Amino acid sequence: MKISKTDQKILIAMQKSPTLSQSELADELGMSRTSCWRHVKDLEDEEILQERKAEINAEKIGLSIRANCVISINNHSNETRAKFEKHIISMDNVLECYATSGGKDYMLTVVARDIKDYYEMMSSTILDNPTIESSQTSFLMKKIKSTHILPIS
Repeated sequence: MKISKTDQKILIAMQKSPTLSQSELADELGMSRTSCWRHVKDLEDEEILQERKAEINAEKIGLSIRANCVISINNHSNETRAKFEKHIISMDNVLECYATSGGKDYMLTVVARDIKDYYEMMSSTILDNPTIESSQTSFLMKKIKSTHILPIS
């Protein structure tokens, strides 16, 4: 799907204010509600616009540890990868999991209440998994920039 200038304006506005109603979005962009709805529907149908999210401050709800953990699995068969991925998908403390290139196989973003909670989770649910060969963790010390807003042009 080719993204029109109108679609770009819609995407930019929705990234900045994801909770806008359809009528508020249409008003902000100077469009009719029907035309705006049609563009949003097309963007959703093409899976360009996927979902609207509430951003929650993890620290304010007691999740003060955030870490990136890189994982090497013990072999690269389809079965091993599928078992590992199914296991990781089931874990609520794992916010993101990406298959990667280079020296490690996966990168996880993990949250925990504190270092003890992180250790327990890693020991009992991640490292205990038979598909894992090794892991290395980097704790995120200070947030410098965090955004989900993509440069749209």
